Amino acid sequence: MEIPKIIDGIETDKDASKQRREVIRQTYLHLLQHLQQTKGKKAVHNHFLGVDVYIIMRESEQKTSNSGAHNWQSTFAVKHLEKVIANAKSKEGVPVYSLPTTNKQKNFKYVNMAVLYYDFENDQCDYLNFTVKLTLGIKNDGRHIQYSVNKVDVVKTKSFCNKVAKTEVLACTK
Repeated sequence: MEIPKIIDGIETDKDASKQRREVIRQTYLHLLQHLQQTKGKKAVHNHFLGVDVYIIMRESEQKTSNSGAHNWQSTFAVKHLEKVIANAKSKEGVPVYSLPTTNKQKNFKYVNMAVLYYDFENDQCDYLNFTVKLTLGIKNDGRHIQYSVNKVDVVKTKSFCNKVAKTEVLACTK
């Protein structure tokens, strides 16, 4: 089954990173406004760590728009960022915490980094089954800041897409 050209308003073509970067920017602006209006703060509670994860445009969107625009799955994850942050958890055998390794992480004054994972699962369309890595920067005051989210793995599942009419396949992305 071929992947549709557009999924959830995201162009899937490899060369559409400029369009995806704009989707990411607009998604962050909308999410920050939504969080401020509904929760009074620009944070999402992560159930696994039991902490509020803050979204700061100059840190969160900057890194994610660079890495998340490379493929449509990462951009898709950004469009569902509130759910990803709330439900991301550790992966067996992978440490959650590490020291900052890049200059950018150090420039943002993170004292620790946390890496969690979220699995997108869809029993109707294989292309909507993948894992994303959520990276959080932790400040010395304990605040957790969403740093990046990007696709790391395609989850193998039984294909149902071949049994569904083309119009229904496109409907599973809405």
